[in-house]
Amino acid sequence: MTIKDVAEAAGVSITTVSHALNDKGEVNAETRRRVRETAAALGYRPNRAAQDLRGTPRKSVALILPRTDGSPAEAELIGLDYYLEIASACAGAAFAGGNSLVFPPPLETAEEWAQMGLDGVIICDPSEEDPRIDVLESVGVPVVTIEPDAGRPDRPFYVRADTTASTVALLDHLKAAGARRIVLLWAESTWAWALETRAAYESWCWANGRGRLVTPVPLVALELSAYRATIALLDGEAPPDAVFASAERYSTGVLQACRERGLRVPEDILVVGGVDGSTARLSEPAITAVDPRPTRLGAAAIHMLLERIQGVAVTEPITVPSTINLRASSTRDPAEP
Repeated sequence: MTIKDVAEAAGVSITTVSHALNDKGEVNAETRRRVRETAAALGYRPNRAAQDLRGTPRKSVALILPRTDGSPAEAELIGLDYYLEIASACAGAAFAGGNSLVFPPPLETAEEWAQMGLDGVIICDPSEEDPRIDVLESVGVPVVTIEPDAGRPDRPFYVRADTTASTVALLDHLKAAGARRIVLLWAESTWAWALETRAAYESWCWANGRGRLVTPVPLVALELSAYRATIALLDGEAPPDAVFASAERYSTGVLQACRERGLRVPEDILVVGGVDGSTARLSEPAITAVDPRPTRLGAAAIHMLLERIQGVAVTEPITVPSTINLRASSTRDPAEP
């Protein structure tokens, strides 16, 4: 694979590819992103020896995936399809530009981070007022986050999925399918996408004259936690006729609970997921879910971070539009009971 192949696939000149991959020249942000994504998809590898001869500096950047408490629950989280796709996209986009991506161990102090010798860091799903941002930037390491820090609303250095729009679209879909009592299995955390999901759900309920039925579910033992929450709901006095399972793998726990209570999906109850993944696609029935496009999120985060490293002014965050994959779990004639 050569730089010429990348240029042809991206529909640009070889010079534009070179400038886009090496952060040189005047290349607009959209073209730079397209070139890097194309190079990553094609598996293009820059000639590092040639880069060294030209004095092109290679950057070392780090990706930090979510951390909980170091228990097996943390391994479950970072093993989700969403985070694996983000990691793969970040690695591909970094490598396409001749840079390296590392996954550092848990570090806390400025001295530890300084010893890593990193040029920049991406934090995926930062906590509210995440202390790592302050520590890193205190030692001159720029930080970009995937999803904003909910405690820093004015900080522009992040890329995000359009969670509000996708949440509203799913709720509209459930309403059109005849749902009257839609419960939200809310991923209980201070992560921005979780807070945004709940806010969008509550706003939609108010606008549509619906009661707000929010059930907090921990981000540990995902399927089991969602199963237990759903069993309690189905055994309650006013069970829902639709479930919005906000986190990946919640929806499969919901399906298990419905089967145990003798409910058919979608005939008796509708089920949708806030984050798509292989378990949603392969379930029986397959589950309608939001695709937040983690590959684009990862590539966009690398692009923004490299711009910050190069001293390019970043004044606006990047929002990646999500898509909704409609499947059997929520598709029925609204006239059906």
